[in-house]
Amino acid sequence: MHRRRVFAALATGMVGLLLVVPGQTAVGSDERAGVDRGRTGRGEVVPLSAVELISRSDAGTGARQGAAAREENRYYRDSQGRTRYESGSTVTIVDPVAGTTVRLDEETREFTRTTAPEGRDGQPAAPPEAAAEAPDVARRQLSSEPRDLGTRRMSGVRVEGSSYTVTVPRETAPPATQEVTVWLSTDVQLDVRTHIVDETGAEYTRSYTDIEAGVEPSADLFTVPSGYREADPVVAAQDTTCPLDISPDPLLLVSYGWALDARSQSGSTDAVNRGCVIANSAAVVEYPLWAAPVTPYLGLPYFEWLFYDTGGPVPYDGYVSFGSAGFLAYSPEDTTEKWSLVVLYVFV
Repeated sequence: MHRRRVFAALATGMVGLLLVVPGQTAVGSDERAGVDRGRTGRGEVVPLSAVELISRSDAGTGARQGAAAREENRYYRDSQGRTRYESGSTVTIVDPVAGTTVRLDEETREFTRTTAPEGRDGQPAAPPEAAAEAPDVARRQLSSEPRDLGTRRMSGVRVEGSSYTVTVPRETAPPATQEVTVWLSTDVQLDVRTHIVDETGAEYTRSYTDIEAGVEPSADLFTVPSGYREADPVVAAQDTTCPLDISPDPLLLVSYGWALDARSQSGSTDAVNRGCVIANSAAVVEYPLWAAPVTPYLGLPYFEWLFYDTGGPVPYDGYVSFGSAGFLAYSPEDTTEKWSLVVLYVFV
């Protein structure tokens, strides 16, 4: 069945701003079909806990051997929409109401905090209207129309499946194509399974099991423990490898009615050993995603994009939109470009 979809896109580099608006509907229009989450969304978040499973495979070689092939993490969400991911010694706490993301390092007992830009009523700011009048305007749609895969039960909950073909732009190479299959449960507001295959054949899968819905997690799970000190993000970002590292990849966001997700995607390189800097970076998004640079364009060895849900109306519950973050690392010896997929799931 055809579903009406409206997109906006942003591509930002060192030299300018590009807004992409397919179709005839303007950004922020109230004519868009669906639920206006800012005024009429049901505003309910289902609390839950689950085990998160992540697996990766290289192109043509099957699953990797060892710990890198599979990860098992813990996931918690409360009725305010706050989430907690426990992956090894790293804990990520996302508060969509406050617009903050906190990362805890349990080994060093340090934390970093990222805050989303704010608009009216404390909600993430919408794309600037002036950008729609930029001279370099293009119309671009990253994903195909969803292909309906039907309904089934998965990990004990009812899920609906859709598949998409996503075309990711790149600065110095032809566009890359990825096949994305998602299984969403609107009953518990969870992206139960996401499977991504890129054009090389490499695969990424994130799924949830042991889902316990309706039980409120302890509030202490969503706060910075006493005794932790705030880390210097500049020092932390320089301690990486060269020429270019992106983390996390891909970036999967989930919004629940009024609880709007916002998280960052960063690229980093080693300026000490190889003289590398992030010479350019860009972001492209579909509505209702937006992106804002966290790091100034100063030729630093790292750059960070903040991707967030603007909270605009969506045509239906379990809506999916896509984006992409690009990073270009440069040294006198080499130039490396990487793009990472961003997926936003919206439960109204």
